[in-house]
Amino acid sequence: MSDETAGLERVTVSEAHGGLVTTYSDGIPRISYALVDAHGTVLLENDSERVYYSASTVKIGVLVAALRAVQNAEWSLDDQLTVTHDFASVAKGAGRFVMEAGSTDPGLGEPGDTVSRARVLERMMTVSANCATNMLFEELGHERVLAAFTDAGVHDTCMDRPYSDAAGLEAGVTNRASALGLARFVATLTRGDLLDETRTEYAKRLMRMRQEPVIATVAEHFESVGDSVSIGSKGGSVSGIVHDVAFIEHAGETRCLAICSRGFTDGQGQTVVRAVARAVLGL
Repeated sequence: MSDETAGLERVTVSEAHGGLVTTYSDGIPRISYALVDAHGTVLLENDSERVYYSASTVKIGVLVAALRAVQNAEWSLDDQLTVTHDFASVAKGAGRFVMEAGSTDPGLGEPGDTVSRARVLERMMTVSANCATNMLFEELGHERVLAAFTDAGVHDTCMDRPYSDAAGLEAGVTNRASALGLARFVATLTRGDLLDETRTEYAKRLMRMRQEPVIATVAEHFESVGDSVSIGSKGGSVSGIVHDVAFIEHAGETRCLAICSRGFTDGQGQTVVRAVARAVLGL
């Protein structure tokens, strides 16, 4: 699921650099990656601190913030929530906005339907549902999502506005991520430093359930040679942006790989991510 409504955007190709020029891409093709171990120590990297528009990758921060609320008994996974497509803009004075149909998730339900909080979390992580994410983000508030990242020592990566918040974007508020920030956040999550054991395993399970993974399709090579491997991931794409971040548990070790790219079509970007993953993982 794309992060914003691409149909409203005019996409061109840079004559000087050959990449897509979009709201989130300057037309200069870029590739950044970071491979870290379970402790966040960098094993391999390239331009890993460059900050990009995050697309859906920062939904992992919303996941952690939500599971912290469950862990603290503020929320329950069985809570019943009312589906809505109406959200408050982060831009002062902008009021509320209604997400367009192309950015919503029919699998979650129609406005007014009642679903469990567990279902909302699942749709956010497995199909990257923007309306599910916005529902949680509005209930949590920006500060709790930010705290999930900063508690992991990550300061350049966060969800700062709802998806489809055009007024917020126009006001200069964006969602941001670096490859190193994403990789270290996932490493901190998977080693259990952000949530208790039960909630950490729940988060990892949702990441394993992701539909249409990219890095994971490369790392599954370990299984083809008879090795046991556990892979979970979260990706994100919008015009000119394709990212992916994954944890890979293999041979008694955990490695986390994040790859960010800009200036490519969706198909090109996925090809780039797979190629970089193969090279970095030695496959």
